Amino acid sequence: MAKHYDLVGSVYDKYARGNKYREEEIIKIPGVTFNSLEDIDKFTAGLSGSYDLSSRLDDKYQGKNTFSIRVTNNDKSFYYKSIIYNNPDLVKIASSLKKNTSYRVSGPRTVKMYLGNDELFIDAWSDVQNKILRSKVIEEDREWLYNVFGENSRYTTLINRYIKGDPFDSETDIILLDLEQDFREYEVFRKYLTNKDKLKNKSTVSNVRVTSSKVPVKTSLGVIEEKLGDDISYVSLDDEEDDYEPDDFAFLSPEERVEAYGEGNIDIEEHRRRR
Repeated sequence: MAKHYDLVGSVYDKYARGNKYREEEIIKIPGVTFNSLEDIDKFTAGLSGSYDLSSRLDDKYQGKNTFSIRVTNNDKSFYYKSIIYNNPDLVKIASSLKKNTSYRVSGPRTVKMYLGNDELFIDAWSDVQNKILRSKVIEEDREWLYNVFGENSRYTTLINRYIKGDPFDSETDIILLDLEQDFREYEVFRKYLTNKDKLKNKSTVSNVRVTSSKVPVKTSLGVIEEKLGDDISYVSLDDEEDDYEPDDFAFLSPEERVEAYGEGNIDIEEHRRRR
């Protein structure tokens, strides 16, 4: 299913009854074209924050105090994603994605993948990989993965296959390799960046060793390319997981922010109904 991405601004009124999000409008910036999610990320990740974004907008947008990315499907259904600011490494990653097309019963599916080894990506995968390895024995790590990637996503389905796999079966090691490959899909990687801090790891175990009679497979881009060959066929599910959080800037004090949103939480369903 094709998706259309728009940078949108709206007015959040915490005192309003019912729909607190009003006057949603697609943001247009002279000389800047947003044709994809990575186009928006390349622009916003180069900004210091929402105040910086607001300062670059025309006067007609100055009343907006909330910005997000609206994702619209072919069937006109939509959901929202958080904006990412102040991340120069992400600008480089978003600028070097490779398109890959796979074919399923439902038709062709094209996804964007990152095949490089930027430090941001390497650190991100290391974090995810460690939690995947520990998730076999630590429930908190398993919950963290579910919260980051969504319980019903394709990626989480693959994680569950790994968790349930026999540690002495080579197929389990192959699943771990597949998990790194899938993590290179831009939208999956981006979910990590936007959702990784939503659930703090409550595990009281600081050092955990996952033991096996075999040395775990060391996943790497080189192994992936060797396995896939020159023509990469990549499949992804339409993961319509809403990772949006409202983006208030200077208009709200820290106390007002807590009152409006709670301690880091947001009423997503309310935001979905705002239009």
